[in-house]
Amino acid sequence: MRVKNILLYLFLFLSSSALVSCDDDDDAQPEPTKTEIITSGEWRGDKVLLNSIDVSLIPGVGENANTFQTLRLNVKADKTYKATFQANGQDQTYEGGWEFNNDETQITLENLGVLDIERLTMTNMDLSTTIDVDNLNLLGDIIGVDRRLIQAFTGGNPVNAELRFVK
Repeated sequence: MRVKNILLYLFLFLSSSALVSCDDDDDAQPEPTKTEIITSGEWRGDKVLLNSIDVSLIPGVGENANTFQTLRLNVKADKTYKATFQANGQDQTYEGGWEFNNDETQITLENLGVLDIERLTMTNMDLSTTIDVDNLNLLGDIIGVDRRLIQAFTGGNPVNAELRFVK
C-alpha cells in the first residue's frame, strides 16, 4: 500500500510540474515602441477639442468641423511627416521633420510645433497643445474656420487644443 501511495504522489508531482512548466510566454510578442506605433500607417483626423469642447458643437464653427476629418497624417520612420487636408475646397500640405522628446511624452512636428502625447495606441493618437493667439491662423486652417471665430470663442486667450486621430 505504501508503494502505491508513493507512486500516486510521484505521479501527481510530475503531472503538476509538467503543467507549471508549460509556458505560453514563448509566443508573446514584445510591445511595440512608440516609434513603431506612430509610424505604423496613416492617421486620420477624428475630432478636435478646443478648451475641452468638441468644435463640432461650437456655434459658427461646428458646421466646418469636418475639415479636420479630411486630415491625413503620415509619420515616417525616417523622421519626416506629411499632413494633408482640404480647406475651402483646396488641398493643403504640411511637411517636415519630427522627433520625440527624451521620455517620448511629446512629439515635435516641424511647422506645427510641440504636442503632448495624451494617448498613443495602434488605433488612437490624441495630441494636445496650447496655441497662442499668434498661431490661430494654422488652427483655423486645420478646422476650416476663420481665426476670428476662434478668438471670439476663447476671448482672445490662448487655446488648449486636443487633436484626436484614428486609424
